[in-house]
Amino acid sequence: MSAALHATLTRIVVEDLEADPVTLTDESTLATLDLDSLAIAELIVLIKDETGADLSSEETSIGELTIPALARLVTTTLDAEKSA
Repeated sequence: MSAALHATLTRIVVEDLEADPVTLTDESTLATLDLDSLAIAELIVLIKDETGADLSSEETSIGELTIPALARLVTTTLDAEKSA
């Protein structure tokens, strides 16, 4: 996971989805940040806009991810899309 991707995802969650930066740690799941299903859907769109990774097939499970796990998913998805 790159530091730049981690920073981008953190910025999206804090600035765009207005999660409390005080409660955001590398161990916090998105669900513990009180992101509802609408916020998760918006997150997926913002991630695609920022990185190009299409995570729409993962929408139901993204809430259980931490920022580092989400970054790994984005990286894996981008690698798979390049290989296809």
